[in-house]
Amino acid sequence: MSPPEAKMADVNDYADWRDQSLVSSWRHFSDEELRGRDVLDFGCGAGQLAFLFASKGIARSITGVDIDTAALARAQETLTGHPEYSPVLRFIEGDIAGLPLDDESVDLITAFDCMEHVMEPGAILQDWARVLRPGGRVLLEWFPFKGPWGPHMEALIPVPWAHVIFGEKAMFRTAAAIYDDPDFVPRHWDLDQQGAKKPNKWTQWESFSEQAYVNELDISTFRALSAKAGLTVDRLEKSGFGQSGAKKLVGDLLMAIPALGEYATSYTVIALEKPKG
Repeated sequence: MSPPEAKMADVNDYADWRDQSLVSSWRHFSDEELRGRDVLDFGCGAGQLAFLFASKGIARSITGVDIDTAALARAQETLTGHPEYSPVLRFIEGDIAGLPLDDESVDLITAFDCMEHVMEPGAILQDWARVLRPGGRVLLEWFPFKGPWGPHMEALIPVPWAHVIFGEKAMFRTAAAIYDDPDFVPRHWDLDQQGAKKPNKWTQWESFSEQAYVNELDISTFRALSAKAGLTVDRLEKSGFGQSGAKKLVGDLLMAIPALGEYATSYTVIALEKPKG
């Protein structure tokens, strides 16, 4: 894997990349999922996906929710520059104790690239079921932990399955050493408001549970937690680490192997439903 591009150090360049990434992610679903529905974009960040939905002009309402107040401020600033979206689009601050929404108040929840960062996924799935109306759906793009880039540390350690091969302590000690390397290009989240690199945060952790950034969730546990929340799996598609050619063929073959297949799964596309009954 090539090292991450230096442009990721710039928050605006990152936002542009994120826009393109989310547009690409939405290709797995149909715009008809939005039509006439009250939509919740869970983990909306700076609102890229929510603005994409608003631009289509077919949703009844769109609510973006996140606990990152800085990202929400950027979303609100963008919304101020697009008053045409104000009648249907809003952004609200979330709470780890639960969504600040009424029971059965939304028809559709989208959660892209964020499920792996929910430290209590069972509680969140139950809260999604609470705010969904009967027949409502949840659409996810999710990167399971066992996959080649599950820990989301590839900016520092571009080695697939490093968390499986070397273990947690080795991962965090290596990340700390690389962060201090003068040749390391920090990402925008590593920089303070003056543009200086922040102190090395990687020295304070030795496990993913201590870090509390990725939840180590696997597919079988996700299925069990969804069922416990009363949500049925309508669709679950796995994608390997190759998009075409021989790499895709090998990835697809590996994903088909019982017990080992999830390690070859780069990401999943999932649709959950709340039964109408």
